[in-house]
Parts: sequence; structure tokens; C-alpha cells
Amino acid sequence: MGQVFDALPEATSRPAVVGLGTGTMACYNKPGQQLTFYEIDPLVESIARDDNLFTYLRDCPGEENVVLGDARLSLADAPDGEYGIIVADAFSSDAIPVHLMTREAIDLYFDKLQSDGVLLMHISNRHLELEPVLGNVAQDAGLACRAQYDQENESTPGKFVSHWVMMSREDGDMGSMTDDARWSSCATEPDSAVWTDDFSNLLSTFVW
Repeated sequence: MGQVFDALPEATSRPAVVGLGTGTMACYNKPGQQLTFYEIDPLVESIARDDNLFTYLRDCPGEENVVLGDARLSLADAPDGEYGIIVADAFSSDAIPVHLMTREAIDLYFDKLQSDGVLLMHISNRHLELEPVLGNVAQDAGLACRAQYDQENESTPGKFVSHWVMMSREDGDMGSMTDDARWSSCATEPDSAVWTDDFSNLLSTFVW
């Protein structure tokens, strides 16, 4: 996340995040900016706003807005071109919200992104390899797609290995990250069908 927010200050001045969690993403906000969270569970917002538990929403700069409800339904109500970046960080442990990573979901995200906007998806998983799924969707949609498997966590306390996919309409919309060796072209699986609202195949993504 830090790499993207550093490299794309214009796009990230209009951020939206799918999945509130404890509210840590609010700390990527800047004074004077508003970050919109889309969160399905009202209890999660209550926990994130409980100062006895977490203080990110209280202490981080800028303003935040939490929209409760299923992210796809709520995002559909947002104006087209509203955001510079959408971050999908809604996976809970190893549970996969398939409806947030289908071709139709990706189309929706890009409807809500400005013309040079960027989609960032957190796909860390111990048992499933999801990068080719999104690589196939991006290829089918004619989008640029890059991925990073960040394993450099030994010198940073509290940092875990993570896997991210980034998409944009054009390579140039990713700014300096197109030349960043940490981000490589997304893997694809030519023999697998593109995931849609009517078709997905979790079994094919298992790391046996």
C-alpha cells in the first residue's frame, strides 16, 4: 500500500477501500482528504471506532466515511469516476468473497474509478493461488495488470508476507511502478475460464 500511495499521489488523493477492518488504511489518508470505506458488517465499524481497542480512525489525518452494506451494491450507488484508487481488502482470513473478484465486479470498480484510476486487490492466502484468476479477468477486460508477492518482512516487526494485484486501464496509469522490479506482470492461466458472477472454480486455485 505504501508503495502505491507514494508513487501515485494524484490518484490516491481520492481513495476508497472495500473492507474496514480495524481502520489502519485511514493512516494513508492526508490532511484535507476524505477516504471512503465500504464495510458489510456494522459490528466491524463499532470495533474500529472503540477507542479502547483501536484508534486509527480517531488519530489518522483527513476525514473518513464508512458506508455500510455489501460493497458491490453500495459502490453501484457511487457516481461514476468518483475515485482515483479503489483498494479491495475484504478477505477475512482464508475466506474468499468471490463476488468481489469476478469480471462483473472488476467492471464495476472501473466504472467508479476516474479515467487514470488504479485498482489494488489484496489476495494473500495460505491455500489458494488467486493471482492467475485476476490475471485472466484483467486480460479479458483489456486491463494492465501487475502483481507483487512481498516477502521482505524479516527486518520489520509486525509485517507479514502479502500478495497484491494492481490493475489500470493503461500501463502508464501505474506511474513509476511500471519500472519497479517488485511489480511483475500478472500470471494468467490460459486453460481456465474467466471467473464471472455465473462461474467460478475455487478448486482450480488450490495450492496442493
